[in-house]
Amino acid sequence: MKRTEKSLFDRLFNPVDVGIDLGTASTRVFMKNRGIVLEEPTVVAIDPATGKTGAIGSRAREMAGQGQWEVVWPLESGVIADFDASVGLLETVLDRVVGKNLFFKPRVMICVPTGVTGVERRAVTEAAMLAGASRTYLIEGPLAAALGAGLPIQEPRGRMVGDIGSGTTSAAVMSMGRIIQAASLRIGGEAFNEGLIRHLRDRLNIQIDRPLAEEIKLEIGTVSRRGRRSTQIIRGRDNITGLPTSLRLSSQDTVAGLEEPLTDILACIHRVLEKTPPELAADLLEEGIVLTGGGALLEGMDECIQAGTHVRTRVAASPRECVARGAAMALEDRGLLEILEGK
Repeated sequence: MKRTEKSLFDRLFNPVDVGIDLGTASTRVFMKNRGIVLEEPTVVAIDPATGKTGAIGSRAREMAGQGQWEVVWPLESGVIADFDASVGLLETVLDRVVGKNLFFKPRVMICVPTGVTGVERRAVTEAAMLAGASRTYLIEGPLAAALGAGLPIQEPRGRMVGDIGSGTTSAAVMSMGRIIQAASLRIGGEAFNEGLIRHLRDRLNIQIDRPLAEEIKLEIGTVSRRGRRSTQIIRGRDNITGLPTSLRLSSQDTVAGLEEPLTDILACIHRVLEKTPPELAADLLEEGIVLTGGGALLEGMDECIQAGTHVRTRVAASPRECVARGAAMALEDRGLLEILEGK
């Protein structure tokens, strides 16, 4: 977790703007001139007897199975599944990064997946207000990702991003500060982990847990047949004998396990490209596709999307931070705020 401290004077008298990437697996907070000030797993430890939040993030995850604490992951597929736990999470997040401001409460911009319902949007807004925000704005993930990646989305040209988070994937074409065409999937990085688990169980007869699947994905995983050639010794349970076992797994062994989610993500991007107006589609041939989110870091992802779309594709700088950074940047753009408010 990254965190920087503010002076007592700043905490009491200066209002602040906060951009929040409220993700299924991780929550990131970005503040102007401070960068990412908080990065924690999106998990909350609650005392069932009182309903009070005991901890969030890594500390909450460690409290699983400890006495009275109920450990909750309050988001599913990028939307609120447990309202009270989400309020507790946001309240603790704002207290950490802003403090108990006696005179001013922060303005908050929170990212939501493309295509969320009105009910789901209201749940996010109400949770943030109850947590201590003075004003809450919502911005769709691809728009925030594009801003955070440095794309000039206010220009009259087509720009496209593919944001691959842990629980959701969104693809969108933007122009003049608005999303022109978009599509989303309620799958993301976790789907790649699940694909690896199934592949190793069904094809190599070894059962592994999710943390190991995540490690394999990051350390040696690739979605490209021409990708890296690393190996890793993995340990799990033999699917036939039920006994502990180990084997040497190669990067190329992971391709098949990662293939299904990649196919779904490519299909999502294709749907957007197929519906994009011709004049903006022509811009995309020059501007290309920019990938953001943690899933963009999966080895070979940009190469496969470029091969599948015939549109130049690149990974944004610091792709995990783009959404939170863009959310904070949006609070400084009066024109964009008017668009987000529907004016």
